[in-house]
Parts: sequence; structure tokens; C-alpha cells
Amino acid sequence: MTSTVLDVGLFLLCVSASVGTVVGIAPTDTGPETHTDDLADRIATETATVSYETHGNADHRRHHATLSEHLALAALVAEDATRSERTYQRAVSNVVGERLDPRTGVAVRVPSRDETSDADGERRRTTMTVGGSPSSTARVWTAVVDVPIDRGETTVRIVVRRWDRAAV
Repeated sequence: MTSTVLDVGLFLLCVSASVGTVVGIAPTDTGPETHTDDLADRIATETATVSYETHGNADHRRHHATLSEHLALAALVAEDATRSERTYQRAVSNVVGERLDPRTGVAVRVPSRDETSDADGERRRTTMTVGGSPSSTARVWTAVVDVPIDRGETTVRIVVRRWDRAAV
């Protein structure tokens, strides 16, 4: 009789320890902030080939780069740019937009002399956005990807924002 009670006690002790171990291994958080970091990493490393028209329907160009490089180059397109540059900008917006879900937005900021300084002391202005915008009451998580251009003399900042499902 005592050995049965001892066996049952030992069994319950082992089961309790194993349950504690399994619960301790489970990820503690898989919320939007985790996904924001993952998405920022994807934007910095995932490549795409963007096809766009240069002069009418007969002439097409293809540019292969990471999504962050495409966004940086597209954000530098001036308002008075050629048709070809504007077409590239729209094509980049479409390619990146296809990879975003409705609760994600990307803002691309380039250095500027005519805007107020950001936290790093550099003047920046938002020149391109892709994706949605959160409601004013949404909890928003952000991640930043800096893309050096012009041989590292200029840095374009890509801000990835993601918000919670309840706020949509």
C-alpha cells in the first residue's frame, strides 16, 4: 500500500514538473511588435524585381534590389520627375504594398533642409507612404530601417508601423 501511494506521489510530481517545463518553453509574446521587427527585417533583406515603363508601352525596365533599396530610391523621386521615374515609384509602391497586410504601413523619410529636426538631429520629411494608417486610438508598434545612399553620405529612413487588430 505504501509503495502505491509513493508511486502515485512520484508520478504527480513528475507530471507537475513536466507541465511547468512545457509552459516555460512556450513563447511569451507573439503580438504585433514581434511581427513589426520581423517585417522590418524582411524589408531590409527581401529582394524583388520591379518592372516599369520608361517611354510608353514599348520600353520596359527591370530593377532588382532589396525592398528597402527600392523604397529609398522611389522616395527620392521628385514631384517634377519624368514619367519613367513616377512609373517606377508607383511600381515600387505596388510591389511593397502586396507584401503588407491591412494593419501595416510603411513611411519613407528622406533628409531635408526645410523640415524640423527629428530625434537624431537630422531634418527629414516623409515623401512616400505604402499601406494603411492606424486609427487614432490604436496601439502602434514601430521599427526603423535606415538605408544609406550616395555612398553612405545620405540615409533614407523607413519606418514600419503595425497596429493591433482591435483598433481596425
